[in-house]
Amino acid sequence: MANTLISFAVKPVSQAELCGVAYDRFCADEELVAIPVVDKGMPVGLLKRVDFLSKLADRFGRPLFEAKPVSVLMDPNPVIVEDTFTLDILNKMMVEDESALRDGFIITENSFYKGIGTAAELLKANMARAEERMMALELAQMKAESAAQAKARFLANMSHELRTPLNAIIGFSELIMGKPKEEENSADVRGYIQDIHHSGKHLLGVINSILDMSKLEAGAFQLSEDYYSPDEISDQVMRIMEGMAWTKKISLTSSGFNNKDELLIDIQVFRQAVINLVSNAIKFSPDNATVRLEYNILPNSGVKISVIDNGPGMDPESLNKVMEPFVQVESGHNRRFEGSGLGLSLVKAFAEAHGGYFELKSRMGKGTKASIILPPHRCSHENVVTLAL
Repeated sequence: MANTLISFAVKPVSQAELCGVAYDRFCADEELVAIPVVDKGMPVGLLKRVDFLSKLADRFGRPLFEAKPVSVLMDPNPVIVEDTFTLDILNKMMVEDESALRDGFIITENSFYKGIGTAAELLKANMARAEERMMALELAQMKAESAAQAKARFLANMSHELRTPLNAIIGFSELIMGKPKEEENSADVRGYIQDIHHSGKHLLGVINSILDMSKLEAGAFQLSEDYYSPDEISDQVMRIMEGMAWTKKISLTSSGFNNKDELLIDIQVFRQAVINLVSNAIKFSPDNATVRLEYNILPNSGVKISVIDNGPGMDPESLNKVMEPFVQVESGHNRRFEGSGLGLSLVKAFAEAHGGYFELKSRMGKGTKASIILPPHRCSHENVVTLAL
């Protein structure tokens, strides 16, 4: 708060100052509401313009008081406000003592005189705060509307994401049921079963993403932690993703992973985060491209696990959008790739749940580098070379 915003410096006077000198100051400055009276820098009274001038304006007043010290006419108990007080406290004080609004009040810093506060300056401070709050409310409303629109788009996309595999499961099941018994082991039937299996896995992945995001938003997400070697994580991810990479003839490689280090992680959550990154890289990379999974130790002994592709990349605007939950860069009929749009949001949330963070770097036409950074307390190392930040 800023009582400094509602005060202005007025030269104080000592208790021994003559009333005639103070009278001349008031007459010379029509804006002067009050003059503080101090002793060794600390306020001891206040000369209030209206009261002071009314007493000296009388035909007997000036001769009577002109040569006397201001201590005889000052208010010895003025309202004094420490500059650490909040605007709310100050407003309450002014309500309890309305005369302070009319006559002014003293502002101190560590009990020493600092300046004079007035009703006009207090009004300005309150108006400025009201404007700030209005802007904050407008911003919050815009964010809420944006979130609502994003969730609406998400639900619209989900109708497609859920219907497509469900229709495939139902359709292929009906084809199998319609086949004669003697054809149950035919190549066509086995193909239908594989399609059902693929569609079921895709549907389960979409539902799991939605459930994970719901748990994270509700604050009900908990980690089940243990120690695992980076090599183990890399092997599992490579095995799971090699089929997807093979369909696009993408070379999937890894480097830097070892079995000497140990990472304290929730293996299921962390593995899913890395799979999301590799899946995205494969999905958006052209055929015959390369996707690389890297493990590096940072100078602070933290760890960076990166997925690097040489795909189309993203512009800065898209880069910001894909990090938000329920937001997809492509939507509706313009979407070329399936998915819930929660992948990177979940990666970010999973990284933060481990006390780390998610970093996404990309340039149009130059590819993308997505990294999960874990803090030092989640990593133990044995004679390994570190990577400069």
